[in-house]
Amino acid sequence: MIEYAGIQNPYAVGAYGVDRNAAVLQRYRALHEGLLRAAAGQLPNRDDWDLRIGMCKHLYEDAEAAEQLHIRIPELRTSSATLTKEPDSRLTLLFEELVHARTDLEWASAVYEVIKPAMLAAFRDHAAKTQQIVDQPTIRLLRTAMLDLEDQIAWGRELLASLRSASSEPEDGAEFAAKMRSFLAAAGGVTGEGPRSTDLPRRWRSNEPYAIPKTSKRCAKTMGPTTLIRTSVEPPPADPIARELAFKMRVRQEEMTACDLIAGVLYTQRNMPWAFYRDLARHIWDEARHAMFGQAALEADGYEWKSRPQYTSDYDINAEKIPSAKYAWLSIGIEEGAMVSLGKKKEFEWCRDEAKHPLMAQFQDYDWADEVVHANLGRKWAPDLMGEPIAFVREVAQKELAHFWSEVQRAERKAAT
Repeated sequence: MIEYAGIQNPYAVGAYGVDRNAAVLQRYRALHEGLLRAAAGQLPNRDDWDLRIGMCKHLYEDAEAAEQLHIRIPELRTSSATLTKEPDSRLTLLFEELVHARTDLEWASAVYEVIKPAMLAAFRDHAAKTQQIVDQPTIRLLRTAMLDLEDQIAWGRELLASLRSASSEPEDGAEFAAKMRSFLAAAGGVTGEGPRSTDLPRRWRSNEPYAIPKTSKRCAKTMGPTTLIRTSVEPPPADPIARELAFKMRVRQEEMTACDLIAGVLYTQRNMPWAFYRDLARHIWDEARHAMFGQAALEADGYEWKSRPQYTSDYDINAEKIPSAKYAWLSIGIEEGAMVSLGKKKEFEWCRDEAKHPLMAQFQDYDWADEVVHANLGRKWAPDLMGEPIAFVREVAQKELAHFWSEVQRAERKAAT
């Protein structure tokens, strides 16, 4: 069909007028943002490495979907002020309960078997029933969101099969998933237009505020213990170039600790502009990609890395600091500092020219590009977080760096005795 630019069924009256469309899209936005924030709060608490990587990717994709909804909703005669408001207290309760997941299976079953499949079904129905010409901008953003949701759900299905086969309690998560299903149903489902009871749901676990952990977790069954000290592969290569290269691979792989740090900032810092949460979601995903750089390089060269001690200092040493100090430490102290010292440029050139390792050189090339972005994010958001000019933020970052390295050195001395 070449007429109507290939748009099908152009004569049908759609199910969504402007007001109804805007109201339902507000709920979609709240769902994506709720998943983003809950995943950030949960990330330091989750054990399984593959789940952690997936959570970082999916919270970024939720942020991207929410961003498109932030653009679309005001186009539907809706004030931008509504974008800061929750459309349904029952949906809010769903996410206040979701963040209380206690195990990997609880989180994964609730997200990938309950919430995201319900969202996908609603998005498909919406895209099919809305008027195909007038609402093409909505259809386009839903198509992108649906592609992500399809991938996320398929991946989650495989992950859950793996988690259940390895668990002594494969039914762990069933009660939690059932509770999340009941909370979503109480809200009238994803669109709010499903059957609703006049009885308001009661809190379950959220009677107590969720406490983000003070130390980052890793799977005790499959990974080495967490540590404040960097370690390399075992046994270390005899050749000094290969030994230094393996160490650099491990440094990249250990950037999961930076994901945890940023996730803690995203979860605990309230009342920032939406763009702040979108940018931090991207920052988290970048750091997770860096961790995969190291993982892929180590595995490509035949190194076993999971049983080695897992470095968690970025999160563990900074966990109890206020969000502005955490983000200044990372984005200004570490990442802007790497630009000033040309550290990232030197790492790339060393992998290219000294180690002559094409894969690691390409990883370092993109790591350098990402760090430029992150330093810019620090200059953009750290002053707002701290309420101070960038010069003051840089002074704070240097003090936080000094504290950080003193704690690492103390851990090194303790390990040596």
